[in-house]
Amino acid sequence: MNKSKTNSYRALLVDLDGTLLKLDIEKFIPAYIEALSTRFVDFIEKEEFIRHLFLATNVMIHNDDPNKKNRTVFYEEFCRRIGKPYELIDLIVEDFYRSDFPGLSCWGEEHPYARRLIESAREKELILVLATNPLFPPAATHERMSWGGLSKEDFDLVTTMNNMHFCKPKPEYFLEIAAKIDCSPEQCIMAGNDTLEDLSAAEAGMATFLVDEMILHRAGSEPVYDFRGGLKELVEFVESGL
Repeated sequence: MNKSKTNSYRALLVDLDGTLLKLDIEKFIPAYIEALSTRFVDFIEKEEFIRHLFLATNVMIHNDDPNKKNRTVFYEEFCRRIGKPYELIDLIVEDFYRSDFPGLSCWGEEHPYARRLIESAREKELILVLATNPLFPPAATHERMSWGGLSKEDFDLVTTMNNMHFCKPKPEYFLEIAAKIDCSPEQCIMAGNDTLEDLSAAEAGMATFLVDEMILHRAGSEPVYDFRGGLKELVEFVESGL
């Protein structure tokens, strides 16, 4: 574990995909989009659906309006693009997550140290946040958590498109979490495998732990972090008292 500073933290923020859950996001996303697109074939071409899905998601990721939750931003843009009412789209999407999404569980695998991390954090009385990028509704996030042997009851806060106004890598995303759990950013440490989305917590004043088992190199430069190691090392770090 590379260690550049020490501190006393009150809250541990942990990413899901590629961190607590063994999932290759770059392989999972195409399978997810393929499954979702089949629900819209009756009124839009697959290629057009995918294009509008990505463009609407991009608008959500770059949203700066603190008065609009991610869900609102996404559906306003997506429904406008495909020319269908929210009520229809919501019914289709909700049924997809209830009926089809669990079939994608083959892409996720439980990490042998995930449960121990939860238990260790609880023993240390840390505030525990599942800081997964809030691009999905609760049903999709909770389902992916279950693939890793986790549940929403394990966390004090689970970020989804329904309860957040910003996305990674915006510093505002991390500041919103800090406000929700009543901690200063300096009292928080963010752990994740994405060199852009997770390590950007530093811009909000948080410490960072790069979980290096399934690193996603999204940034163009070398990642800068305070600590580094696998999930096993993160568990040991927590158990040592941070």
